[in-house]
Amino acid sequence: MSEGVNSSQGGMNPGSSPVVTNYFRGGATIAVLALFLLLLTFSMSAPLIPRIIAIVVGVLGVATAFGLVPVRGPQDYYGGLALVIFGTFALIASGELPGQRGFAFGPGTAPRLFAGLLAGFGVAVTVVGLISDGPAIEKYKLRGPIYVIGAICLFAAMIRPLGLVVSGFIAFIVSIMGSTEMKWVESVVGAAVMTFFCVLLFVYLLGLPFQLWPQPNAHIVMYNQFAEFFRLMFGPLLKLIFGA
Repeated sequence: MSEGVNSSQGGMNPGSSPVVTNYFRGGATIAVLALFLLLLTFSMSAPLIPRIIAIVVGVLGVATAFGLVPVRGPQDYYGGLALVIFGTFALIASGELPGQRGFAFGPGTAPRLFAGLLAGFGVAVTVVGLISDGPAIEKYKLRGPIYVIGAICLFAAMIRPLGLVVSGFIAFIVSIMGSTEMKWVESVVGAAVMTFFCVLLFVYLLGLPFQLWPQPNAHIVMYNQFAEFFRLMFGPLLKLIFGA
């Protein structure tokens, strides 16, 4: 009898991998990310919807941290909230892009559409984690996700000043470094092949206007991009602190 109770509370069977059941840590993480999103909304001209989502997610994170939310499926619950946070961040990032005019799509139409769908799907997954039993969160390592996310951020920062060839090759190398089984010869060859495939697909087959090689003033362009990024990310926080 006691064995059955312990198995049900732990969310794992004998012989399975260890799980993480610290709801305070998970809820606090969600609350901090929601606060970060809330601060970002102060840089938008139309922040109502992202601000409401950030506040609701933050309250849900605090309630989870103090055990007020009955989480039955931790993987679905936290995974769904992560999707909501990513979707809200995308809404904020695309908030200043022009939207749809009549029947013509603007630059911000598709990003906001997919961000809204992602956030809506995240809400559905979160609800599943509340109403149905599911597996607990297994222990994980951050090496892989950190390198992959870093590679994506590097590619976004380098694509304009350095071009598709250089930025794509570096991004592939950085993402491969997330694996503990990385071998330099195979990685360099694989990154070169994937870069060539991307150039062939996006530039020559799809005809997208990507720049292939670095600009003469690449360092100036990259510096301006990072300066603008920090202004958008930390500008609202500095205004709240110093009132400037």
